[in-house]
Amino acid sequence: MNEKKFEKGKKYSHKEYMELSIEEMSKSKLEHNDRTDPKVGAVLVDKQGAYFDKAHRGELRIGDHAEFTLLERKYQDDDLSGFTLYTTLEPCIKRKFPKKGCYKRCINARLAKVYIGHYDPDPTVASNGVKLLQKANVKVGFYDKKYEEIIVKENEEFFKEASKRAEEEKVKEIQSAIDPIENELIEFQLNDLSEQSQKEMIDKMGLSYKLGTNGFRAYLNRMKLIRVDEESQTARPTGLGLLLLGQNPEQHFPQVRIKFTVRSEGNVPKIKDFKGSLVLLPQKIEEYLEFIFPKGFSSRTSFTRNKDIEAPSSALYEVIMNAIVHRDYLIEGGRIMVDIDDEKVIVSSPGEPLCTLEQLNSFTAPSFSRNAKIAHIFFEMGFIEERGFGMEELSKLESYGLPKPIFSLDNNTLKTTLYRKVNPEKQTISKADLPGLAILKEHKRLTTKQYMSLSGLKERQARNHLTALVDNNLAKKEGTSYVWIE
Repeated sequence: MNEKKFEKGKKYSHKEYMELSIEEMSKSKLEHNDRTDPKVGAVLVDKQGAYFDKAHRGELRIGDHAEFTLLERKYQDDDLSGFTLYTTLEPCIKRKFPKKGCYKRCINARLAKVYIGHYDPDPTVASNGVKLLQKANVKVGFYDKKYEEIIVKENEEFFKEASKRAEEEKVKEIQSAIDPIENELIEFQLNDLSEQSQKEMIDKMGLSYKLGTNGFRAYLNRMKLIRVDEESQTARPTGLGLLLLGQNPEQHFPQVRIKFTVRSEGNVPKIKDFKGSLVLLPQKIEEYLEFIFPKGFSSRTSFTRNKDIEAPSSALYEVIMNAIVHRDYLIEGGRIMVDIDDEKVIVSSPGEPLCTLEQLNSFTAPSFSRNAKIAHIFFEMGFIEERGFGMEELSKLESYGLPKPIFSLDNNTLKTTLYRKVNPEKQTISKADLPGLAILKEHKRLTTKQYMSLSGLKERQARNHLTALVDNNLAKKEGTSYVWIE
């Protein structure tokens, strides 16, 4: 991005305003020597869409946030009603008294819309700024993913430290839930949480706590999975905790079930429902996908491979994980539906997406989620490869010769359509470019865990690499091992 001069009152493009805020971000003045401060840039656009002004953190006074500098230090007495703000980081929700969170400054300024470049890196508060703005009828939009990645790179150390501080922070005073799903469920007790789910979360997230300890309870409290009464020191699960860890979350959230319908010409439709805690669903769903999408035979054996190449089931897995993480759990009766026929798969997810359909269909969607804590836990447990929620995986389907996935909105439901098969003559992916090829070729036979150790990848991504080799007839599965085909 080349820095250019912006003239007040002149209109520029959405892209140019995002880029200007990132340029402004790089000018941030930091205040601490003992920790890394975030770099933040902000741009203000008037009602007509014309450039108004910009600011960066510490511009007028060290420690002042970019939004505060722009909205109150520079234009405290101006009417900014209906203006649009571009800010590289989700507005903060809380500061030491008498300071106010930047989300509140946006509301007080009566802004019409706020575009955000990256969510708050602290998983205990991420997306709360978005929810508070929306609650005040301020529209929220998001930067494209490529700009989000620039912001991450520029703030890499701050993001690392913020996540670490969130993990080490002790239990503080419990506040009212910003998200209704984080409210305490008075009709449930802690023994309504599944021990298996809790152990699975501790194990896959690599948490240092043991089940039933005060440390683990404090962690659940920080993540708003339980609510602790300070006086009695009793605790109950929240709606979020019941969803993620409950033995029977469908008792309170009947809409949490995931329904598969498999239709094949000439056969009676097969219906399969999945229920239970969210942290146990990914493995169940993955096993089911492997059952209903069996691999073709290798042409190097006495059998012949199927005429068509099946789209990798890992792509469908990513879409379903995306639906679990992003869906609106407060829509009663709105369950995730997976409809499969011989030509396509349609995954229906309740709730409008936070980003635009254009961003989804161009695979530039940012990594914001309305359920930031579910996203954080799923990422740490290895259920999603990255915070882009499989967009990169879906964008590769065209390289197999398949039509690209289509995202559409039907009333209040996001639908993702994946097309299943392609004639092998249309396949364009270069086998030499497949990740994992060189490692398996060298070692001849590897389990997923062995490949994880050699590649440094998490389990989900490692398995995707090895499965791609099988799909492209470069390896075969023997028991738990992947074997290079000479």
